[in-house]
Amino acid sequence: MSAYPDLAAYFFEMEKLVEAQPDSVIAEIARGAYAMSPRPRPRHGALQARLTSFLEGAVGIGGTLEAPDWLFVIEPEIRSLETFSRLVPDLAGWRRSTTGWPDLDATPVSLIPDWVAEILSPATESFDRGPKKDAYGLMGVGWLWLLDPDTRTVETFASVRSKMIAGPAFGASDHVSAPPFESLRLPLDSMFPSG
Repeated sequence: MSAYPDLAAYFFEMEKLVEAQPDSVIAEIARGAYAMSPRPRPRHGALQARLTSFLEGAVGIGGTLEAPDWLFVIEPEIRSLETFSRLVPDLAGWRRSTTGWPDLDATPVSLIPDWVAEILSPATESFDRGPKKDAYGLMGVGWLWLLDPDTRTVETFASVRSKMIAGPAFGASDHVSAPPFESLRLPLDSMFPSG
């Protein structure tokens, strides 16, 4: 017999581990799988900042639209008891016209984002591509982008029946035009930091 016959109780115990970690690590739970990773390298942060800036300026609250539809948040903590997940996407976006925007003073956030982006690193790639990607599909995230600063590529995924299905992939010389931002032409050559 399991020491935790009630999966919710087991999840709550795992959440205590997440909350006890120092700021120098990122602790997450994806479908009941616990993972810790170190804070990312500066290349990761530079790509994260450039992507956020581009999207904010094009369709977010930092842009020129009178009533922006998108809200973007860097590294919010997203919680879903139904999927036993507590994740920290590198960037998340909520669309006012579909899900609405989350309470910006609440953490973790229970309103599931429409779109998330993960910036891959050697320490997190297998988790991001495996349990975390699967958890996003089950949570109801509509789209996932995986950005790799080393190969300078972007892979896109869309949720179909709670599974993340691969969509178009793009290289550094391309312009990303993929859901949910298919009207934008994200210039990858200037997005990925060099040096």
